[in-house]
Amino acid sequence: MVSDLEEKIEFDREKIRNSVRLQMPIEITTYTLSRNMEIYIYDILTAFLEECYQEHLIQNLKYCLGELLTNAKKANTKRVYFKEKGLDINNPQEYEKGMDQFKVDTLSNIDHYLELQKKSGLYIKVLLQFCGLEIKIQIKNKAVLTLDEEKKIRSKIQNAKKFNSIEEVYAKALDPSEGAGLGIIIIILMLQKVGLGKDNYKCYSTDRETITEIILPCNADIYNAVQLLTYEYVKLQEQIPIRLASYRQVRTILDKAEVNREELLKHIMKDDTLAFLLVKNTVDNEREQLDLKKALKQFTDDQLRNIFSSDNPDVEVMEFNDLESTKRHAQKVSFYVYNLVQNNPDFQEIFNAQEYYTLGLLDSIGLDLLRNPTQVQEQFIKDLSEQYDNSERIRTIFYDGMVGGFLAFMYMKKLKFSEETLALVSGWNTTNYVPERLQKYMPPLYVAEVLYAYSEHHIDFYQIDSKYLALFDIYTEDQFVYILNKLDDAFNEEY
Repeated sequence: MVSDLEEKIEFDREKIRNSVRLQMPIEITTYTLSRNMEIYIYDILTAFLEECYQEHLIQNLKYCLGELLTNAKKANTKRVYFKEKGLDINNPQEYEKGMDQFKVDTLSNIDHYLELQKKSGLYIKVLLQFCGLEIKIQIKNKAVLTLDEEKKIRSKIQNAKKFNSIEEVYAKALDPSEGAGLGIIIIILMLQKVGLGKDNYKCYSTDRETITEIILPCNADIYNAVQLLTYEYVKLQEQIPIRLASYRQVRTILDKAEVNREELLKHIMKDDTLAFLLVKNTVDNEREQLDLKKALKQFTDDQLRNIFSSDNPDVEVMEFNDLESTKRHAQKVSFYVYNLVQNNPDFQEIFNAQEYYTLGLLDSIGLDLLRNPTQVQEQFIKDLSEQYDNSERIRTIFYDGMVGGFLAFMYMKKLKFSEETLALVSGWNTTNYVPERLQKYMPPLYVAEVLYAYSEHHIDFYQIDSKYLALFDIYTEDQFVYILNKLDDAFNEEY
């Protein structure tokens, strides 16, 4: 029989997969760090590292995480213990006095002190996030380091250089004032075992909490293989795939003696492949235009007939795989971002609301390309991936959508789209890779994307960056859901 804990882990697996794909943080909060919670955290870490294709790090990082959780729990316990004893933890003399009996007193009555921690809101948070080329593991606890604690941590990080093995540490590094005091040194040695070092480990305080951070590189073998597949896939992308159903609709309009441009515009605005084809032709015309109505004005009726034609060598009309999900994603994200920007001039210095709408459409083009490969692309990717170990896994990673944004970026770069368009289409969840001058224009696309991901149950509200939501006066989940429902009601009326 599956236990409640196992059911929860199995339930969370899909959320973990989506969080890695979307590069969203996974956060777990506890106040008492019970044994069941500790097991749960280890299982989440295991699933997370598996989704990041870093299985070989699981055992070492479980140990590191266990040490850091224990340190965080102990730091919180210290705070309530010192407060109960009437001692100032920041006073060196009182700190030394408190630590004399701390271990004995708390071990003999640990439930009491854990309950005090919970009542005082002294949390422990574990944050896991795949961030492009890095994997971030953070442990936060609501206790600011004292100067003495900070000094000891820095000393232990430096002392780690002196040791070549964990056995040597146990023989030489005892710190009776803080228990064994080996955890940080052993963590660094554990990281060294997998090719990392003290630069991958950080511990620091903000004005309200202590944060311990382990930064890991992504799996270089897999990343390099997938990146190469992406480059080659884009090289082989000679035509823009157009949905057959959408093509037939616009041809009905274009085949008439007089083209009804308003009707044509409505169809283009509801299909990302049609919008992409139109904008691509404005780029070819050396006048990139993301406002679709203005883009249409660049061309005569006959030119439009040639652009939206199966005889156009740039076009491949085809039955789409995964027709509805990518199309719906494009429609909703574009609708959301348009409405978020429409009455917010702060974001309209480079792109206006109509142009943001098109950016929302184009954001899906990478997924369209991935899920509708030509026979030549499919065979080439299969042959190329066979050069690597775990070739089947590499193909799965490539096609599952994680590289959609990067593929869109590479393809649109090949077609000579502007730097601004490239950045905004591909960078909504990797803003740290977006040029600094463009980062201020990313929040509308970010919020539009998370609205969609939340509506599809791919993410939870806590995973969304609150600083971006605050730009739209969203501070609570209720406000977020209210806006989502209002937008969806308006969307359903229009679509």
